[in-house]
Amino acid sequence: MELTRPKELAEQRLFQAILVQALEDVLNPSNFKKETYWKEDAYKWFYGNSEDFQDVCWAADMDPELIRGEFIKLIKNKKIKFSNKQQRWLNYRELYRLYREADSKEERREIKKKITKLA
Repeated sequence: MELTRPKELAEQRLFQAILVQALEDVLNPSNFKKETYWKEDAYKWFYGNSEDFQDVCWAADMDPELIRGEFIKLIKNKKIKFSNKQQRWLNYRELYRLYREADSKEERREIKKKITKLA
């Protein structure tokens, strides 16, 4: 009697777990910074319908169109939404990205003022 699952089934379950984790991340109501960033990343991953997203879905033996359709339904039914605090963290993240990419001290100074206002 074989106690281990075939390699293909194990890989399929791994990719299903990736989808479940991304869904948990996007539904997370936490206002902590890290979890908000994970939520946004998962949101963009589902919404963007990238090749990576599609590959993960197919490897999980799931139709990406069906998965995205359910994701869009969750948005329309307001099951997936960003709180005010989460939106502030996302604004902070974007401003900090712009700060790091700024070409001049003046640009950085102006962006830093906006970051400080968020705090």
